[in-house]
Amino acid sequence: MINDKLTDIDKLPFDKAVRIIEENCRKNIKFSLSDIEFILNLEEKELVNIFFNEYKNFKKEDFLFIEKFINENLISENKDFISDLIYFAVDFGLDLNYEKILSFLITEKEDLDCLVLACLEYINMNIKFLYIEEIIKKLEYVIENIIYHQNEQLLASLILYRITYKSNYLDFIQELIGFDNSNLNFLNNILQTKPYDKDYFNLTDFSKKINTDGAEMK
Repeated sequence: MINDKLTDIDKLPFDKAVRIIEENCRKNIKFSLSDIEFILNLEEKELVNIFFNEYKNFKKEDFLFIEKFINENLISENKDFISDLIYFAVDFGLDLNYEKILSFLITEKEDLDCLVLACLEYINMNIKFLYIEEIIKKLEYVIENIIYHQNEQLLASLILYRITYKSNYLDFIQELIGFDNSNLNFLNNILQTKPYDKDYFNLTDFSKKINTDGAEMK
C-alpha cells in the first residue's frame, strides 16, 4: 500500500511535491518497497533524484529492487535521469550492466557530458578486468576527442594510468592541470575517493610525477 501522503504527489506543483518528499524522508521512517517503487516511477524525475539525496533508510532488499530498476531504465530517453541513477549506483556499490555503461562513453553530443562523467565515475569505482580491452579502447577515445570536457578526459586518463601505469597518461594529466586550475581541484577531489587510498595507490609518487610549476597536490 502506498503512503497516503505520496499518492497524489505527481499531481501537485513541483515545489509542494518537493516539500512532501523532503518532509517524509526527514521523519526517519522506513518507506515500503511499494512507496519506493511509486517514487521511482514518478513522471517528474527530479523528484526521484531528491528522494535519493534525502532518504537514509534503505535496506538490502531496497537496494536489490533499485539495482534492478536502474538496469531496466538504462534505456531511458532521459539521459539526465540515467546520470542520476548511475551516481546512486556509484554511491551504494550497485551492479549495473557494464556493457551498457561502456557504450555510453562514446558520444558525439557535447550535451551528454553529465552522462559520460557518471559512467566514468562508475568505471572508476568498478574496474572489471573481464572488459579490460574495451575499457582501455573507450577511455582512450575519450581522451583523444575534443568533444569531451577536460574533467572527463582527466578522469579517463587517471583510470588508464591505474590500469596500465603508462607515463603518457600522467603526461596528459599534467597538461590538463597546467591548463586550468579547476582541473587540479577536480583531480584532488578524485584522489580523496576509495580507489586512491594510500593502501592501494602510491599517491606520494603519483603527486611528484604530475606536479606542474606552481601547482601543489593536497
